[in-house]
Amino acid sequence: MREPGGRYLRHREHRWPGLGLELARWRAGPATEGLCHVPEHLLFVTLGGHTARTEARIENGHRYAGADFPGAVTFIPADRRRVAWHGRGVIDYVTIRLDPAGLPAEVEPERVEFTGFTNGPDPLVRQLALALRAEAADGGVAGQLFVDNVAATLALHLVRRYSNLADHPPASAPGLAGARLHRVIEHIAAHLAGDLRLVRLAEVAGMDRYQFSRAFKQATGTAPHRYVVERRVHRATELLARTDLPIAEIAVAVGMSSQSHLTTVFRRTVGDTPLAYRKARRG
Repeated sequence: MREPGGRYLRHREHRWPGLGLELARWRAGPATEGLCHVPEHLLFVTLGGHTARTEARIENGHRYAGADFPGAVTFIPADRRRVAWHGRGVIDYVTIRLDPAGLPAEVEPERVEFTGFTNGPDPLVRQLALALRAEAADGGVAGQLFVDNVAATLALHLVRRYSNLADHPPASAPGLAGARLHRVIEHIAAHLAGDLRLVRLAEVAGMDRYQFSRAFKQATGTAPHRYVVERRVHRATELLARTDLPIAEIAVAVGMSSQSHLTTVFRRTVGDTPLAYRKARRG
């Protein structure tokens, strides 16, 4: 059973033997409830956007309260029930559906018990999700062997990191998580035109700037400066597409020092100038 709640704005599926991939843009809220309970391992990787609030409970213990954010990884073991509640927001994410029968040959399935989690850091899972997305976009040019290798790597990684057979216990929650991380993300969203220096964000988190910088990257997979730039560019794309504000005013509204500053950052991030982006959207 899989009931994501909310509404898909875009949704595509790709399937290979032993592994499935979903690419989605999804709108939550208000008070959206979702349910997952399927016979496959599910891995969710948030690529963009955020929710105002996310609370989740995975069967057999793990609870989470915070928000969805870029870089967040969620693991729901096969046949394990997860219920989640979401506040308003739009996120882009990848879902990997992994056949639980694909465990490493040396692992006895009856001896493995997995530990699920919501919105934790896992750079390897994120990297493999992006590789699968690229493979799907290219029409499967690398072939089944590539997908088999990704599936085998994921299965081994899950056993080594998130099971009772782990080489070491699963990493504890990062120092910046839950309500504290949610507070920082909300502050960034509300003050894109204002003071978003590292020292200010660290104050919001109640941490020193060195501790905050490490903890933020661990929690989101992205350095604070890069995250802020991405959110400013994302907000600029919204204003360019939905309003007739002059580009110079949009630059100020998203915290850029000038129109030329916005153009430089926008081109580097989006691959086009703000003016060309607006014309393409209006066209």
